[in-house]
Amino acid sequence: MERASSSTRAWTRIHCVSLRHSCTLNSNGSLTMSSKELAQHSSIRELSKTENFAANVVAAIVQIPLANSPAELLDRLAKVTQAIGASGSIYTAGIPEGGRETSSFSLFACHPGFAQAQCTTGSMLEHPWFRFARRHTMPGTNHQVPQQDNVDVQAIDLANQYGFRSCLIVPTPAGPDVDRLDMLCIGSATPDDFEGTQAQLVRTLARALAAELHDWLTRHLQERLREAARLHTHDVTLLAMEWQGMGSKEIAQRTGMTATSVNSRFQRINARLHCRNRRASAQRAAAHGLMESSQVGPQS
Repeated sequence: MERASSSTRAWTRIHCVSLRHSCTLNSNGSLTMSSKELAQHSSIRELSKTENFAANVVAAIVQIPLANSPAELLDRLAKVTQAIGASGSIYTAGIPEGGRETSSFSLFACHPGFAQAQCTTGSMLEHPWFRFARRHTMPGTNHQVPQQDNVDVQAIDLANQYGFRSCLIVPTPAGPDVDRLDMLCIGSATPDDFEGTQAQLVRTLARALAAELHDWLTRHLQERLREAARLHTHDVTLLAMEWQGMGSKEIAQRTGMTATSVNSRFQRINARLHCRNRRASAQRAAAHGLMESSQVGPQS
């Protein structure tokens, strides 16, 4: 399930494929869950008019933070997808690694054939849906996704074959100064299922789901990077100060260290994070959510 290129890298990519329940670890590193297919309805818009629709979806969404692993997170995403009445959903995050190749984390709560085919053709970070997410902050539908070349056409055609004839794409940026980007895509076999005012409830619920997935992954990334790079609280504090633009002298004044000690400590941190310099280390730490857990105040 995990492909690591170094001891400090949490993973290169995790692909999780779901229909429901039981898990099988494939030779290509993907996690396939199979049993009964996700429930499919003729129209999500019609289903959203039924009694207790929103309550049922919210009840499934609030279970997302309780997942203890990517496999559990996938199972909970599949349950939300069922409650919405979607044919499938995909969650992907692009995580900068401090100047190295961007890592990605992907969950496929959909037909396993789609996930396997998509993993073969390329990373979700290169998909037209993710390109849309890079350029927008508000949710959009498949009608707003341009197809620039034959590769894009083939990617959309493949999605159509597996129940994504219409889709809702929800971008979730990590923040104005952090390059990490998450994307949730919910699919329906019914054309135009996310268009118009009738789809507003589903859009609102999708944004709530995307936020919970983003928060879960942030906590997961924090834990994995701290453990893999052996980062202590003081290391994170130094990275936060660098992230705020402080130089060695100011950091030394704030921490009681000497400037030489600050520089020496950063050299060790850079080595453990496999980054070329302290700025790249701070950028990687920020992309993994460590700045959110820092107690460093702003510069005076």
